Amino acid sequence: MAASKSINTQNAAHSPMPLLQTHHPFPDTTFGLWHIVEEESFFRAELPLSEAEKAELALHQYPTRRLEWLAGRWLLHQVSQSPTRLTLAKDAFSKPFFPENQHLSCSLSHSKGTVAAYILTQKNEAKPTLMGCDIQVMTEKMKRVSLKFLRIEEKKWVESRPDLDELELLHLFWSAKESLYKAHGMKQLDFRAHILVDNIDWDGLRGTGLGRVEKGDFKKSFYLSFGKIILPDGAPLIWAACKGA
Repeated sequence: MAASKSINTQNAAHSPMPLLQTHHPFPDTTFGLWHIVEEESFFRAELPLSEAEKAELALHQYPTRRLEWLAGRWLLHQVSQSPTRLTLAKDAFSKPFFPENQHLSCSLSHSKGTVAAYILTQKNEAKPTLMGCDIQVMTEKMKRVSLKFLRIEEKKWVESRPDLDELELLHLFWSAKESLYKAHGMKQLDFRAHILVDNIDWDGLRGTGLGRVEKGDFKKSFYLSFGKIILPDGAPLIWAACKGA
């Protein structure tokens, strides 16, 4: 598993960027995390938007959500390593994609002022590899809602690992299932009934696992990669990225 590295950008000098790092969880993929300290004016000046994107941004009234929306797209542009920003659109299920660059697939996530961008270079555009990502700043609330997304065998696995942090493991499962949900891309999935996560290998900082989505005629296996970082404010964040097997 490749080590993280800093992203070099031409505009780095104009932005504090306390957290800007990338991982390559799988071949042909790049996953980036960015903790936002910039003002909206920075992104509006540096990030060209399509008319459709301007209309979508206008729907977000809360300043934090606007910043996350803009920062996610800015980070996606950075991890794409394209000299000019690639046009980004959304399909009928709100999944982002590059309409003019079908050899690339992407996924975005945000959590409490931190954003993630995940990009995959497709080897076969006619049969694209499914992918998705998710990030979650850790919260005690996850314990209260775990029964809504953990299958019985997953719950037993968590309980059988007393040497590992229960809250971390719950976030691993949640983030993994969110990433698989996004990879499926057509919504209407039940996290307990349709999404399975197993074979988790976790050392408290990085890990791997396997995922499976099964609904009707759709049956697909995925590779999973996990990580944990401590944000500048001291809060732990869990990330997950998946790629179709």
